Amino acid sequence: MAWNEPGGGGKDPWGRRREQGPPDLDQILKNVRDKLAGLFGGGGGGGGRGSENVNRIGLGLIVGVALVLWLLSGLYIVQQGERGVELKFGKKNEVTGPGLHWRWPYPVERVEKVNVEQVLPLEIGYRRNERAGTTAKVPKEALMLTQDENIIDIEFTIQYG
Repeated sequence: MAWNEPGGGGKDPWGRRREQGPPDLDQILKNVRDKLAGLFGGGGGGGGRGSENVNRIGLGLIVGVALVLWLLSGLYIVQQGERGVELKFGKKNEVTGPGLHWRWPYPVERVEKVNVEQVLPLEIGYRRNERAGTTAKVPKEALMLTQDENIIDIEFTIQYG
């Protein structure tokens, strides 16, 4: 008779007993619920004054952990070449340099990070194609009429940061 056939004694070829089925999900959920109820002082019967203290301790623990996580969410990092502008209730409060900083978490303060080393170009009268290494004229921007009714053709770049 094969080891997995009915009536085989419930043993596998290595001599161990097989379980007859998976663990009962209802029993697992009941055990978890009983442990949580014991933590917060619910259930268990005959709990009087002791369960009320456990309930307060459990609630205080949850509030304390939530408060610590909220305060830790105020940490932020400003990279090299950036400045952090702290806004308290939407108004500028402070400008911070590179490094690790702390602010009051949302909704009290927030930080806008600004890249101060980046130089942005604004091309007027032409557009540069970096891949091809060429420029293309934009006549709508380049041609202008002066006060003495002469037409001029201009191309210039404004750099800002």
